[in-house]
Amino acid sequence: MSSTKKDEKPKPEDAKKDKDKEKEKEKVDKAKAEKKKVPTKVQLEKWSSSINSLLADPEGVAVFREFLVELEADGEEGEHTKYIDFYMECEEYKARFKALEDKAKEIFDEYLAVGADKEVGTSGKSVEIGDKLEEEGLEGVTIFDEPQRKVKQKLADGLYINFCLNIKNRLKL
Repeated sequence: MSSTKKDEKPKPEDAKKDKDKEKEKEKVDKAKAEKKKVPTKVQLEKWSSSINSLLADPEGVAVFREFLVELEADGEEGEHTKYIDFYMECEEYKARFKALEDKAKEIFDEYLAVGADKEVGTSGKSVEIGDKLEEEGLEGVTIFDEPQRKVKQKLADGLYINFCLNIKNRLKL
């Protein structure tokens, strides 16, 4: 029986080439990670002006979260990032809820409002729904407000202060 290429064992030099390729790929990946966008002085100053400025800027939140991850390097994973993650999840929830509320108003205006183009009969229920949407909006958007406020205060009182000190050291202010 003759030996085919499939039966051949990999040569040691081929294994070395594969390892060299892997090392090169790791170097490229590391270089890409290091080329992350560096915040400008203006951004850093804005973020250190108030926690609201920081939390309103997605890039600021990302840099703050990276800072928190670095703080966790010596401690428990998720010890600090859980706060910013919770805060941002609440913001996402509110944005989605706002979109639902807008959709509810759109449906009302199109089908239930008196004189709507596509008005459907609801035996007087439409006035009640319209009043509720106008006065209260959809219920539930504020469900996380209190815990979110407390988490924001916790961030502001400790971790944000450390973040600002870190920024000031970076900027040599």
